[in-house]
Amino acid sequence: MTGRTSYTRGRAVEYLARDLLKSKGFQVIRSAGSTSPVDLIAWRGGESPVFIQVKRTRSRIDSIVGIAEKYREDIEALRAIELPRDGAVHLWIWTDKQSWRFYEVLHGGILEVNA
Repeated sequence: MTGRTSYTRGRAVEYLARDLLKSKGFQVIRSAGSTSPVDLIAWRGGESPVFIQVKRTRSRIDSIVGIAEKYREDIEALRAIELPRDGAVHLWIWTDKQSWRFYEVLHGGILEVNA
């Protein structure tokens, strides 16, 4: 019997994120393994890189406060990344309704953004 593990489901969502970025003209590098705080690094043209953590949830997303609480440890790890000048860190969440929610991780919290 072959079942999908949380790793393979997570990896599938990382590939969805990668494909979305590529469709918008980004170059993308995927981090191998699950120990890195970042799954994808993306850039295009002369723009600064974006470091992205991709998550998948079946839970309902009611508010940005709920996201900040649910992913508190991940957000703290993302805040600790030493970024290149003008680089950004994002948390992308694939929801149970098969849609994306995008957040920029800032020193004081998170901000919902468009991809």
